[in-house]
Amino acid sequence: MFINLEHADIYTEVTGSDRPMLMLHGNWCDHNLMKGCMENIFTTETGSNINKNWKRIYFDLPGMGNTVLKKEISTTDDIFNIVEEFIHKTIPEEVFYIASESYGSYLARMFIKKYPQRVGGIMMICPVVFPLLEDRNLPEMKITNRDNEFYKTLSVKEQETFDSMFTIQNSSNWERYIKEVRSGVKKSDIALLKKIKKYGYGFKENPDILDAPFKNPSLIITGRQDLSVGYKDAFALIDKYPNSDHVILDEAGHMLQIEQKEIFNKLVLKWISRLE
Repeated sequence: MFINLEHADIYTEVTGSDRPMLMLHGNWCDHNLMKGCMENIFTTETGSNINKNWKRIYFDLPGMGNTVLKKEISTTDDIFNIVEEFIHKTIPEEVFYIASESYGSYLARMFIKKYPQRVGGIMMICPVVFPLLEDRNLPEMKITNRDNEFYKTLSVKEQETFDSMFTIQNSSNWERYIKEVRSGVKKSDIALLKKIKKYGYGFKENPDILDAPFKNPSLIITGRQDLSVGYKDAFALIDKYPNSDHVILDEAGHMLQIEQKEIFNKLVLKWISRLE
């Protein structure tokens, strides 16, 4: 369905009816990134006593996926303003929770800054901390496990993508990447996103300068081999989120939720249990 706003029609999928959890995906892709790693936790994970009926709100960010823009945008502040309107319309008064990835975690922290009393908890997967690439502390390339026979079936461009995102390279990880990430990239407005990346990627106001530390249950997960945002920059968030689990996963790049599925699921289950 579409949620009709002044500046955009936001493509949205909602499952469940209890407490709302907003799913904020990363840049260039769409809601399938978060749906791919989160929905199975609520539907198929066993051995957990979490409420399976959380209200999961998956949606496509402006300029991405199936969301339709009605007016021109050019900055992350513009994207945030539309998402802010989306929240006011879909969950106008309730306390809500945020599960986010990469650029989505950058947006999410602005909600922590502006509405600390409304956000009941946050999870950040491979969070963008510094918007400018030159400010990021990135690790060296490290492939820990590669299926060479499968790797040879990929084109040179696909191999480059695999190398930039994954340290464990096999067919199952690639298939999930195609389904959950690249499918959304193909729908997104790449020209617009490149423009924002070049001229307006960073917020005008720093989302990490808070009036007070955010003390609700938080989870920050980073990959030691993440070549996109790194893992060391996220150390700057620890004191701002004093009730957080901060986990660095080895053998994990920018798609750690795919590469380290079992550990990821257990960490998320623990976070949700703390929220409940």
